[in-house]
Amino acid sequence: MTAETIALNVLGAVSLPLMDMVCAMPATIFELLAQDEAAPQEMTLVQKLLSNPLILPVGLFALFYITFIAPERRRKAEEAKLISSLKKNDRVVTVGGIHGTVVATSPETGVVTLRIDENSNTRIRVNRTAIANILGDGKDNKDTASKDKEPTSATKDK
Repeated sequence: MTAETIALNVLGAVSLPLMDMVCAMPATIFELLAQDEAAPQEMTLVQKLLSNPLILPVGLFALFYITFIAPERRRKAEEAKLISSLKKNDRVVTVGGIHGTVVATSPETGVVTLRIDENSNTRIRVNRTAIANILGDGKDNKDTASKDKEPTSATKDK
């Protein structure tokens, strides 16, 4: 017995047209799938870049660097420049808000001595890193302050 006779015995004479249709179907599907493919198109540069899976992590890192790391580096460089430019008679403000005039600096120890009271000559020692801002040279500020306190001709007449 062959496979065809077994199928006829099992399926019967009624399903013979169905079996012919099933046997003919793979040839039809093969004919459909065997059509000529379209010629592969060359990818443009933008398509090649966007198809790369590393573009997203690299882009996110670049954005993070531009947003957070670069400004912090610039701020630290400015702060280091400010601290290294401290000299005697500079008027400064500490991070605690104390205003004073630099009396002595010690680059080796990183300590700055500030005079905070002009009358009683009160002095404090702070770390260089505690200096938040340099207001200017103390001598120049005293000269301009004394000029501002001089009475003008309009106030003398009263």
